[in-house]
Formats: sequence, structure tokens, C-alpha cells
Amino acid sequence: MQSLLLDEIGQSVIGMDAQWRVTYWNRASELLYGLSASEALGAAIADIGIVGAERSHGESVSREIAQRIAAGGDWSGELWVRHRTGKEFPVHATVSPVRGRHTVPVAVVAISKDITDRKHNEAVLRRFSAVIESSGDAIVSADMTGTITSWNSGAARMFGWTAREAVGQSYRLLTTRDHKDFDEEVRASIGSGRFVTGLAVRWGRKDGSVIDVELTVSPVYGPNGEQIGASAIARDITEIQRLRAAAAVEREKLLAAQEMAHVGSVEHTKETGETWHSEEFGRIFGLGPGQTATRDLMLELTHPEDRERVQAVWKDLDEGTVFADFEYRIVRADGQQRWLHSRIRNVEVDERKPGRFLDTVLDITERKQAEQILEWQARHDPLTGLPNRYVITEVLQDLLDRDSRAVVMFVDVDRFKLINDGIGHGAGDTILMLLGERLKSFVKSGDTVGRFGGDEFVIVCGDLMLRGARTLAERIRQSTRHPFEVDGRKIYLNVSVGIALAGPDDTAESMLQGADAAMYRAKSAGGDSSAVYDVLMSGKAAGRLNLESGLRLALERGEFSLNYQPIVDVNSGDTIGFEALLRWQHGEHGLIGPDTFIPIAEETGLIIPIGTWVLREALRQVQQWRGRLKGAAGVSAAVNISGRQFLATDFTDIVEAAIQAAGIDPSAVDLEITETVLMDQPDLPKETLQRLHSLGVGLSIDDFGTGYSSLSYLRWLSARTLKIDRTFVEELGRGPHGATIIELVLGMAESLSLRVVAEGVETAEQLAELRRLGIRYAQGFYWSPPLPPEDVPAWFEKPLSGVRLRSGAVGALEC
Repeated sequence: MQSLLLDEIGQSVIGMDAQWRVTYWNRASELLYGLSASEALGAAIADIGIVGAERSHGESVSREIAQRIAAGGDWSGELWVRHRTGKEFPVHATVSPVRGRHTVPVAVVAISKDITDRKHNEAVLRRFSAVIESSGDAIVSADMTGTITSWNSGAARMFGWTAREAVGQSYRLLTTRDHKDFDEEVRASIGSGRFVTGLAVRWGRKDGSVIDVELTVSPVYGPNGEQIGASAIARDITEIQRLRAAAAVEREKLLAAQEMAHVGSVEHTKETGETWHSEEFGRIFGLGPGQTATRDLMLELTHPEDRERVQAVWKDLDEGTVFADFEYRIVRADGQQRWLHSRIRNVEVDERKPGRFLDTVLDITERKQAEQILEWQARHDPLTGLPNRYVITEVLQDLLDRDSRAVVMFVDVDRFKLINDGIGHGAGDTILMLLGERLKSFVKSGDTVGRFGGDEFVIVCGDLMLRGARTLAERIRQSTRHPFEVDGRKIYLNVSVGIALAGPDDTAESMLQGADAAMYRAKSAGGDSSAVYDVLMSGKAAGRLNLESGLRLALERGEFSLNYQPIVDVNSGDTIGFEALLRWQHGEHGLIGPDTFIPIAEETGLIIPIGTWVLREALRQVQQWRGRLKGAAGVSAAVNISGRQFLATDFTDIVEAAIQAAGIDPSAVDLEITETVLMDQPDLPKETLQRLHSLGVGLSIDDFGTGYSSLSYLRWLSARTLKIDRTFVEELGRGPHGATIIELVLGMAESLSLRVVAEGVETAEQLAELRRLGIRYAQGFYWSPPLPPEDVPAWFEKPLSGVRLRSGAVGALEC
């Protein structure tokens, strides 16, 4: 009965006599070892080879068992045995001696059970335990009361408590959230039989710090299927959360930067058609909430004229083109048109994932508008809005290319400088704008009115003969005689018109030069007239153009120089100063007189830098003589100033800088300005006059007697000297008129305490008459022509037959 029971429970029972020969071999032993009872009975246990010698060190185990039995004890343990096929497997065995006397021949009984499955499970558990212990994640288990039942080394590293400290504690050791809420959230999920994954919590550590943890929680069931607890895998995601937060901040910055830069982005997945776009992209396209930037919608919003080009780009990308860069327009739902710059990249990923198009869209509407404005500005006059020289040349050349009978007219306002100086540049600009509009009203559709600059306008007409051109020029001249209303004042203009008709070999440039030459001919004839270009004019026009070009380079090339004419005291014979006279030694044309180039300098504005150079050079030279030459210590210098210089806002700064650079006494400096210029400038800048006066600089009125100045005007100017014009000196001895004018000037000067200098004295008779009239200071060829600087020292060394001056003035920019 006992043997049958052992067979049923699968345990091997082997009986052996005192010599360890098998005397009993049950059915379970046959199954366990593969040997039948007939094969085993009577054989020594060591001879049938069931003990695995290699794995379990069978000899030592056999010896240990024999020794234990011999001592009357039991042996129990695990050992490796061998099946008759040679396969080894583990068993748990109990070997005991048979005590007492029995009728069966059994001295020893060995009972063993195959534990292969148990060993396998133990190995699996050991490996699993090793994995758990080596995991970087914390693996924690708790029972249904929340008491921690297991705690791996990862948990110890992550939270700081050892397993000894944590096991047996409540899970609340870790949590920082409200226990009830956390319990309900986890229990609700586990109670449903589902794993809880991706549960983000903040758990505390032993040192008091808090870390971000991502939990995976699973229920643990007992042998009867009831839930006995839960196991949680906790992963430290503190750094991940930090990186996510940083990435979120960077993303917000990127989106903000995109919004500020009007840059949007959109992604299209090729195979699926899925689309994602940024908020700024939606704003650029005017998309409403929930609208997706599909290709169909984008094409619908594309400007009709640009759709074909956009479709062609998309087709190339679909066929494998890697990159596209292009501009196009969209018309949003609100009707607003925007210009976009699109950069599309075709992103090919691995075969398992579909490819994508990454499209970065920049709103360049403002840039396009700016480009249009710049293009317009590049082709139009900023003041009048009329076409400029570039457009005029383009239009004219187009007419010539089409063999049209082209006519060019140059229209120039006579004495426009007087208008600017008299009523101000702002009012002058208004007149130019009104004149431009008036000229446009006289030409037919298709003709072009443009402005070349200053007060010069150009009219280009097609299909016009000489008679029609003369008629149009006359109509223009008559129209400008009707007043222009500016600031409540009526301004009347006269214009000079130059006409050029196209010849067989003419170009746009040659016709413009011809019309310009004809206009200057009309002005030379007194203005308020028109002239038609002929080939004889080209020489004069070219000469003036070359002169202007050379004048612009004269300073840089050092072609200017100053000559100095002495001013003398007619009573004492002393020299009181020198009048500096500007000379231009042209590299190709030789010496050019001031009467030739000064008007051009005035007209082009070059008088400003030229005048500044004259001022600095004259003061430097005169101060050098004052310090080095005997008899020159009291001489002084004055520079003739043009009206444009005087009105410059930085004029007093230029004068002060020249005085400081030369080291000259300001009282030894006179600035000469002609009386006619003063009369043409009724609104001289008072601040300029006051500052010059405070500097101690004198003001001389040159060519006095020709401009009809009033006493009050001279007093207001705080002038120091009046210089009588040479025309009155020339009349002395010929009739009473010159002497009468000089007497009046002397009386006026005496009442205002002004010094008087007579210019252009050439004869002894003139000098005698001046002495009779009471003139004390004079200059002219009677004493000396203008001297180059190197001749001035000799001037002070030789005696004069009667005259030298002590305190005078020097002028510049005169003949």
C-alpha cells in the first residue's frame, strides 16, 4: 500500500541492503531513471549509473551519504542524477537506514523527487531578481493597505532609503500629492484590471528633495485570483521634464520669433496627406479656427496669376526634387493680398515612415512694398513725383527706336534763385510742384513731363514737327505768366525753353544735350524765350559741361590759388591789407578767370567747399605775413562771401574754425558780400550776423552804390566797411556823377561810423580826386596788380610813391 501511494505521488523509492544492492525498485523509479525493476534489482547502486558524477560531484556526495548512514543518521538534500539516456536532472532525496528488525531484506531506503521544474523556476526567479536589482528604475511593491513589501536597489538609489528602511513603511513615505486623490486615481485604474502607465507624479526623497517620476502600476494577484497588492515601476524623469520645459520655452520663443518675423511653417505628409501648420502660418494665410492648410486650400488662396507656378513647384517636389525656393502671392479670405517667400524641403525618411514636405513661409509683403517704393523713387523725382532723368532717357530712346518724330524740350525757370532766396526754399518747392502740374496739362496723352533737378523740367513728345514744338513752347511760356498762389502771395515766373528735334543719328543722350544747349542759348538771350537746337550750340554746351566737370575736381587736384592785391592808406602810404583773388589754373585749358567759373560754382553749389578753402587759405597766409614781414603786423584779411555761403547753417562754425586754424585776430578779418546779394537776401539769418559780430569779425559791403541800400539796413547789418564800386571811380574826372555818388556814400558812412574803401583806382587823376573828396583808403592797379604770395615780401621792402595803409580788409572770389 505504501509503495502504491509513493508511485501515485511520483516519488522514487529504492530499497538497498547493507551492501548497497538494490532490493526494491518501485514504478516511480522506473519512470524517473528509465530502468526497469528487473534491470535494477540485485545490482549495486553505484553500478547502475544513476548518480550524476560530473554536475553534483557524485563521489563526494555518495561518500557523504554512506558516512551518514554508517553513523546511523539520515541524509537529505539535492543532488544531480542521470537517466539511462544520459540526461542529468536534479532531485531532492532523503536517504535513511531501516531501523529495527524486519522480514524484508532492506537496510537503506532512498526516496527522491524530480525537482527540475522547481530548479528552473528558481533560476528564472534569480534572473528576474537580478534584473530587478540591476534596473535603474525603482521597482516597489505594496500590499492592499499600502504597506511597502519590496524595494529594489534602484529604489534605494532613486529615493535614498534602503530596503531595510522602506519595507514595512506606508507608500505615503514617497507621495507629495493629496493621499486620497492619489489613492482613488490609482485604485480606480487598477481595479479595472488594467495597467496604469505614464502616470506623472512628484515623489519625495529621503533628503527632502522632490523629483519628477513616471509610474507604471500593475495589480498583484494571489493564488486564488484575488488582488493582494500592486507593483510599481518608477522612472526618474526630472531631467526629461526639465528638458521638456526648456524645449517648451524654446518652442514658445520660436513661435514668438516666427510671429515677429512673420514666418510660418507647414508640414505635409506625402502618402497620407496629413498636414500640420504653425499659428503664424494660419495668421499669414488668414485661416480660421480648425481650418487645415491642405494643398487644395493653399492653392485656392494663391493669387490666380501665381497658381500655375505653385503647382509646377509641387509637381517637381512630388517627383523627387529636394528643395524649392520661390515667391508668390496669396489673396486671403478678407481680400487682403500678401507676398510670400516659400522655402520647401523634401524630407525623405526610412522606408517604414512616409516622407514629408517642410515648408517655411515668410511674409515679405512689407519688403515687396518697400521695393516697389524704392523702384518708384529710383524712377521719379521725389519732390514733384514726375519721371526723372532715367525714365525720360528710357522713354525718349524708345521713341527713337520706333522712328517716331521725337521732340525734347528743356524748360528752365529764369532767376529761380531769387525766388528761393526771396520767399524761402519751401515756397520754392511748392512752385516747382505747381509748375510740374501746369506743364502736364499742356501735353497730350502719351507725352512725358519729367524733372531733371533744380528748376529744370523736360518734356518728351512724339510725332511733333518744328512748328508744333514752337507753338507748344510758346503756350508753356505764356502759361507761366499766370500767377502761382503760394502762401497767400502771387508769384510770376518767366521760363526759357530749349527745343531739340530728332535727327537720323540722334540718341536719347544727344537729344537731351541738344535741348539743354538750346535752353542755355535762350537764357543767354535774356530769358523768357525759346530756342531751337542747332549743331553750332554743341560746342558751347560741351565746353560748359567740361568746365563744370573740371571744377568738381579742381580742389582735389590743387588747381586753385590766391593772388593778393594791396589796399593802401592814400594819406600815409601804408599797406593795411590785401584783397585775396581766386585763380584757377586748369590742367588742360590753363588759367580760367573767376567771371567764367564762379557763376558755375554758384549754380552747382560748389561755391561752398571752394569758399571754405579760400577762407582758410587767405587767413593762414595773411597771418603768416603778419608774424614774419616787417610792416605787415597790422594788415588784416577779408574774404568775399557768396550768398549761398552766408545762408549755410554752419557758416559761422566754418569762419570760427578758419580763424582758430590760422591763429589770426578776429578783428583783422572782414567778410565781403556784395550789396546786390544783400538786397536779394531780405531775410538774412539774424543769428549768423549776431554771432559774427560777437566773434569780432567785420562785415564789408562790396560794390556799394549799385544796390540802393537804405541807412536802416546798413545799421541793422552792423557793417564795418563800405567799398565803393569801381564804376563810380572810373567816372571821376569825366563828369560830376561819380563824385556825387562818392560824396553821398561818404556822408552816409560818416553818419554810421563806417570806413570807406574805393576800388579800381588806376590813374593819378582818380587818386587826386579821391583825396579831394576825403577818401582815405583805396586799392587798384595804380599801386599794384594782384600779387602771387611769393611776391608779397618784396612788396613790403620797396617804397611806394606815396601810399601805404595800416588797417584794411581783404576780399576773395573777385576778379
